[in-house]
Amino acid sequence: MKKGRMLPRWVSNVVLISVFVFCYLIIYCNVIALGYKVSTLEKQYQQMKNWNDYYRSQILKELSLEKVKQRAIKMNLSLEIPNQWRIVEITSSETETDNRNKNHAYGEERKQN
Repeated sequence: MKKGRMLPRWVSNVVLISVFVFCYLIIYCNVIALGYKVSTLEKQYQQMKNWNDYYRSQILKELSLEKVKQRAIKMNLSLEIPNQWRIVEITSSETETDNRNKNHAYGEERKQN
């Protein structure tokens, strides 16, 4: 019987090491790509957070006392407390047992003592 020629041991070690290095490079490249994606998403998050803060400040500026007074003067509204108060209770049609008038809400005035 003829024995097959065996490869030297260093060839199998080189092949095994190259497979591991190749896998390591693939994982390393995926980690780097994921890092870039996370960085991009972090920048987008920060930009959204800045826009949110900007719009919140604009809303608070519009709700300031000076702006409300200016709008009241412009619309000819008085900001006085009325002498007679009314409390109106709105009851949704979902709580009513009558299913025919589902598009209506009912108001009821309560007298203050």
